[in-house]
Amino acid sequence: EEVGGMNIMDLVVDPEALERFMSSSKKDINAVRSELPFRHKDGRTVYCDVFLIDLANVKGESVGRMGICRDITMWKNLQEDLVQIDRLAEIGQIASGIAHEINNPLAIINEISGWSALVVSDAKGLTSEDRTELEKAIERIQQQTRRCAGITHQLLGFARDTVPTRTSLDLHQLLRKAINLLNPRLKSLRTKVVLNFADEPLLVHSDSKMLEQIFINLLTNAIHATGAKTGADQGRIEIGTSVEGEDVKIVFSDNGTGISDKDKNRIFDLFYTTKSPGKGTGLGLPISRNIARKLGGDIDFQ
Repeated sequence: EEVGGMNIMDLVVDPEALERFMSSSKKDINAVRSELPFRHKDGRTVYCDVFLIDLANVKGESVGRMGICRDITMWKNLQEDLVQIDRLAEIGQIASGIAHEINNPLAIINEISGWSALVVSDAKGLTSEDRTELEKAIERIQQQTRRCAGITHQLLGFARDTVPTRTSLDLHQLLRKAINLLNPRLKSLRTKVVLNFADEPLLVHSDSKMLEQIFINLLTNAIHATGAKTGADQGRIEIGTSVEGEDVKIVFSDNGTGISDKDKNRIFDLFYTTKSPGKGTGLGLPISRNIARKLGGDIDFQ
């Protein structure tokens, strides 16, 4: 009813492309086909698979055209998302390879620093002040080397594909591990993480890798939502834990942009994302909810 009487040229994104396509239908007795972008009434672009055929009377005179448009926007977006997913998978493999390569020089640095510590302790002619300064310097090198090795092991552990296994674990420790993994991003954006944990350890029997994937995804979303905040209004993420009957409740909250009304019913849809191109795949939340349900839990939001 809304488009009745409107000129098709007013609805297409590229009128010249449609004009060329319509001209081609006059030269071909068969239906011609093309993919064309149209404008939705809310401003977004809708991609359509368009079939067009020229209608002629018994004398062979053109009396009109008939067109059939099929909305293929979801398929087009799916194709683009699959390309992005493949790119992310390649990045994951590259990151794993880099982590392996970094571990070798780290081991050498750690070995040399240990040898240097022995040399300093046995060296003659050093004042006590110089010896103390050198020992402190070597200890700092060893600390940072161990820290780098820990980061690469975390990266490799997260990227490695493992068979789901349930073990006894403390959710508080797992949450802290996820935060540490994302610590570089948190520091670069000066985003503050506040922990409101229950007093007692939260022991559950579950899969640590799967839970870690959920936590990292929710944290990443919160970091993205609060990344633009600066100064006194800097990004803030709160993680709270509690026990409710036989259930454990974990709440992630942030002071970011929130979820608009038009997105609330779609945030768990596969490939749906509100992030700009290259920033999100639309997989994180639906996959996280699926994992949570497999483990006997669920994800909800306000």
